Amino acid sequence: MPHSPFTQSGGSSRPTPSNLNAEVLDFSSKRIKSSTPVAVVTGGSSGIGAEIVRELSHDHLVLAIGRDMERLEAVVESVASSAPEISAAGRAGSAAVDESRVIPVFADLTDPETAGEIILEEATPLGRVDVLVHCAAMAPRFTVEDATPNDWRESFATNVIAPAEITRSLLPLLRMVKGTVVFIGSGASRTSVPFHTVYSASKHALQAVADGLRQQVGEDGVRVSTVAPGPTHTRMSQESSQHDYPVQERDFRMDPTSVARSVRHVVDAPEDAVISEVWVRPRY
Repeated sequence: MPHSPFTQSGGSSRPTPSNLNAEVLDFSSKRIKSSTPVAVVTGGSSGIGAEIVRELSHDHLVLAIGRDMERLEAVVESVASSAPEISAAGRAGSAAVDESRVIPVFADLTDPETAGEIILEEATPLGRVDVLVHCAAMAPRFTVEDATPNDWRESFATNVIAPAEITRSLLPLLRMVKGTVVFIGSGASRTSVPFHTVYSASKHALQAVADGLRQQVGEDGVRVSTVAPGPTHTRMSQESSQHDYPVQERDFRMDPTSVARSVRHVVDAPEDAVISEVWVRPRY
């Protein structure tokens, strides 16, 4: 797979796209260890991921991962405008990043190895990762008959291999603080339909990653959870409906903030408990 042409939020020898704000690309070299809890959220530029970034930014320094820097910067601005004053603890922990509670980080998860390297490089100077949320996903609709090997590779790279590789990279930082890993699953994590088989297979695999990881790292104090939302109003759900396959019409969809609050519930679980799975469905 091709490597990303540039990295992270900090300066590097790789070329920087001309449409990016250079000020948000100069953080990592100035970063110091954070006294504020640190969260890493993939898919942080829109939909559920953006709402998780906003939710966790109330009491975490958040590395928002995505491949659309304009959208990431918009999330940063929305967080800044919603609460212009941050707590004294947050101020002390994030002074080296211009007191921002959200740091945008470019990483393309279709290249899992490079994405893992970028995110580790961004997180290491902070000295900790308290929460890791895997929200990035792609959801193209295919039958087994229609899907090509490349369709399978692309979906599994983003939906399975990238979360596994990013988790592997950050495990030392998670173990240090007995952190929490949250995988955003789906109703497709436990069932499948003919016209969404590639996505369903990837979500089944991601569930297996979460279940195996939980058993591996539980004794280290690292908590692993799956939050599996049902139909939700997101850009991805709109894009995945652009096809010729039959689709079940949904009268009701949740707001992405409802999923973000469910993630908050998992993150704030008592110290002696792990909420292994949360299934979130539209109420009406």
